[in-house]
Amino acid sequence: NAVERIFGILKRRFGILSHPAEYSLAIQAYIPPALGAVHNFIRIHDVDEILEFDDDNQDLNPGFTGDLAPGPAGTAEKARARMRRDEIAQAMWESYQIALESGRYDVLE
Repeated sequence: NAVERIFGILKRRFGILSHPAEYSLAIQAYIPPALGAVHNFIRIHDVDEILEFDDDNQDLNPGFTGDLAPGPAGTAEKARARMRRDEIAQAMWESYQIALESGRYDVLE
């Protein structure tokens, strides 16, 4: 079914869906739609990349189950994660601005 296929693609693309949750249920509810939005963004900007996720049975990490950290992220890990998040957000924003300027998006004003 289509929903199972979508979750299969998202699980292979985003490891966060294949590991035990470390967020409250309220936060967990936002994760799949957010990842779907990121997935669609990638599909728009890198059309050929989606072909890597066509095989529903392909395991990108065979035998990998992962290990949980012994506790919550420390200050250094959180700082690195925030910096990386901000770098990604800035790159996405700049890409979006270029797309707007090139006329690839219609914006209602």
